Amino acid sequence: MDRLQAMRVFVSVVDLGSQSAAADHLDLSRPVVSRYLAELEDWVGARLMHRTTRKLSLTTAGSEMLPRCRQMLELCNDMQAAVTEPDEA
Repeated sequence: MDRLQAMRVFVSVVDLGSQSAAADHLDLSRPVVSRYLAELEDWVGARLMHRTTRKLSLTTAGSEMLPRCRQMLELCNDMQAAVTEPDEA
């Protein structure tokens, strides 16, 4: 599993409020989004979201994980930016 992509999917689902919206935003199919979420939940060993047809809400584990995922993704973006910028030597 691509854990970073799974984290991106999780954050997008939360931010956009649905798996369908996240799938559109990330240019992924809805089943792929669902699979990433399931794999992430398997990896951490806890359910991250309560899913209903009307509403999506975070579990306690999801609430704990969300800021950490954001932090991890920000760190990865910063790292990529740092190594792709020209050296100022």
